[in-house]
Amino acid sequence: MRATAGHRAGKQGGSMSAVPKSITVFKGDTSGLRNTVNVLEKIQPGYFAQEVDKIYRRAWLPVTSAAELPQRGSYVAVDVPPLKASLLVVRGQDDIVRAFYNICRHRANKLVPDNTQGSKLAFTCPFHAWTFAADGRCIGITDESQFVGMDKSTRALIPVRCEVAEGLVFVNFSAEPRETLSEWLGDIYGGYQGHFDGREQIANWSIVVNASWHITVNAFTEGYHSLFLHRATLPDYQGGKGNPMRHRPFLEVMPRHGRYSAKANPDHKMTPVEEIAYCAGRKLYPAFPRVDCSAPDFPSAVNPGRVDNWAFDITEFFPCFILIDGAEWHQCMWFWPIDADHTQIRVIDYAYGAASVGDRLAHSYLRVRNREVFREDISTMEAIHASVKSGAMPEIVLSQQEMLLQKHYAMVEKMVGEP
Repeated sequence: MRATAGHRAGKQGGSMSAVPKSITVFKGDTSGLRNTVNVLEKIQPGYFAQEVDKIYRRAWLPVTSAAELPQRGSYVAVDVPPLKASLLVVRGQDDIVRAFYNICRHRANKLVPDNTQGSKLAFTCPFHAWTFAADGRCIGITDESQFVGMDKSTRALIPVRCEVAEGLVFVNFSAEPRETLSEWLGDIYGGYQGHFDGREQIANWSIVVNASWHITVNAFTEGYHSLFLHRATLPDYQGGKGNPMRHRPFLEVMPRHGRYSAKANPDHKMTPVEEIAYCAGRKLYPAFPRVDCSAPDFPSAVNPGRVDNWAFDITEFFPCFILIDGAEWHQCMWFWPIDADHTQIRVIDYAYGAASVGDRLAHSYLRVRNREVFREDISTMEAIHASVKSGAMPEIVLSQQEMLLQKHYAMVEKMVGEP
């Protein structure tokens, strides 16, 4: 299904006058989506238990960015709260990225602390000094003669299925995944084609909020709120005279995921601080440099609707990862459910590799601006969760501009309903 919606000509004072026109191009099958959703039933502990088994144990989950594993021996330790799992993701000496449970094969101690990273040739457990190679092999057991009849080759780290695509490291906890990663990603697969190369991490933060993972994800997959919630921090970076309500110019519903593009305001006026930040460094959000997307080899997943005056894309990788991608920067966001009422949000910002002091200044401005916008985005989550939890209003109503929320809940219901 392909449809458009927007403002057209109107009548004022008995004569026709031009009314600013904004058109959203909707792409994909929207026939099964609903504009009212019962959220109350989806934030109950019993329903959450089904989500863990039917969604999180079956989905391909991005757990880190490939940029965090730049060289052989690089590793990241990351926890996956809904599955109570701690993972060790490593780029081996053979340049292959692997994922293992972060568990020593002796007494199940963690090999490295969660949410740490670095580079190692091997991993030694601090408890009894068992040692493991980057490919998972057990290569050292202290006082080995006392382990009667044990074959060291059987004590390798426990692997988790792992693949790298689109600049991300994906894992799947199923013994036999129902779909390949390419099938799971659909049109996203292969769509970024080196787009993230050369970017460096410039910020990261995390927070636990007292809200369902659905509510936290939903806060970032529509732009309807930006005119109001961000009126102080980002008063004119989108919209403008031709699009006063900041409608998305392109919105796509895919079989599992969803994405939209945002258009920059051509009349954006940089603030004094913004002018200072970008006077010597390359422009970043919320000042959007023009990008030529017409080249045949331009990545298909970047500005997929080939929107003029493109600002950025937001893509929801179902179930709980969001990629916000601009011309010279991107933001990775994880919304890991801890239980039905709590979510851990992790955010990492990336931008072009700095080549000057001016670029560093631009990085600093982006870092602070994104942080303040994020603070506004999370400000509604706990209030919404508490209100829905009260039972007074079990259903929410969604507009066409909130169609990615409609898709999110439709996908939740589909997977929870599968055998």
